[in-house]
Amino acid sequence: MHAVVEVARAKAAAVDGGGRPVLAADTVVVLDGEAVGKPVDRDDARRLLRRQAGNHVQVISCVALRGADGTIDDRIAISTLRVNPLDDATIDAYLATGEADDKAGGLAFQGSAAGFVSLVDGSRSNVIGLPLAETVELLRNAGFAVDALVLDVG
Repeated sequence: MHAVVEVARAKAAAVDGGGRPVLAADTVVVLDGEAVGKPVDRDDARRLLRRQAGNHVQVISCVALRGADGTIDDRIAISTLRVNPLDDATIDAYLATGEADDKAGGLAFQGSAAGFVSLVDGSRSNVIGLPLAETVELLRNAGFAVDALVLDVG
């Protein structure tokens, strides 16, 4: 989990905000204690999907906010999912959509893969993008007035 925190904080530190706060985030998918990256090709995506099928997967994100004074605060979100068993035909049909190509673990939870992923515990917004509750907490803690978020999470 340290890597996701380090990367998010490094991203926040690296951006020149021109004296304004900078929000950055990083996310990793973890299967059997191993961080799973984006597949390098279709064969790798197929391998990753087969590994995840019938198993639990964690989505770990860190949101970091660098204040105008240079201090960085962060929040971590952890969501655990159960990927339903998948047969080869389902995997092949999913791979044909192209959604797996640029997603950690090869699963676009906000896309076609939503049909074979059960959310077990945690934030849905963390699974499909930016963890909103943690982001709002960071912003409020930094003094921003965050009254409501309007979003379309698919």
